Amino acid sequence: MLTAAYIVSFTGMILLPIILWIIFTRKFALSWKLVLAGGLTFIASQILHIPLVVGLNKFLQNSSLLVTAIVLGLLAGIFEETARYILFKFILKKSRSWKEGVLVGLGHGGTEAILIGISVALTLVNMIAYRSIDLSTVPGIPPEQLDLAKQQVETFWSTQPFMALLGFFERVFALCLHVSLSLMVLYGLAKKQAVWFWLALLWHAFVDAAAVYAVQSVGALQTEGLIAIFAVISVWIVFKMRPKFAQINEVSEHGIAAG
Repeated sequence: MLTAAYIVSFTGMILLPIILWIIFTRKFALSWKLVLAGGLTFIASQILHIPLVVGLNKFLQNSSLLVTAIVLGLLAGIFEETARYILFKFILKKSRSWKEGVLVGLGHGGTEAILIGISVALTLVNMIAYRSIDLSTVPGIPPEQLDLAKQQVETFWSTQPFMALLGFFERVFALCLHVSLSLMVLYGLAKKQAVWFWLALLWHAFVDAAAVYAVQSVGALQTEGLIAIFAVISVWIVFKMRPKFAQINEVSEHGIAAG
């Protein structure tokens, strides 16, 4: 049952973004280049982000949970929103519409979901293998870490099936967040109002920090409930931004007509 739950979870993480990309590229009649741009932006944002988090690991281990949550949240916001800004400012210079922002956000968040889904799949394969063999015979596990490895395998297989599905729902919620963030950054550039970039950065940082803090203090299930609330707010932001972009397009059209 647990294995089936993990399979459903990682399959959903991989297939859902692809399905959404197909639906929205057709619905909006837009190029797949926007999806690719969003995906590559996520990957580029992690090139410095991940090494920095690893480098701060010792500091974070000695810090309070609140400090750790704030630092991790801010780093996620800084790197990912800066990457989005660079994309829209210097690469997608002509992309200034709501639907283009949505598609780039789906590319960004969808790529993250797929990569996490692949990671979950590989973890499941390893755990299935480790469950059926003597871990002391595995070359990559030092003798001093054998007990820890056994404990990790036991913990994995003692997980409730519904907990295994949380990863999929978290990616759904994260997709909502990434679309809202892409629209905020894009709108800031379209309107030449830097405040929207900072709002996106702070919104991203707050959501990530709250998730890090909550999962350690109240548990995974409650944390997903909190993230679900953030996802609803993100969807609200997405639809509230649509008329704002429409106003920009109207102004641009009037300007062209007048010229």
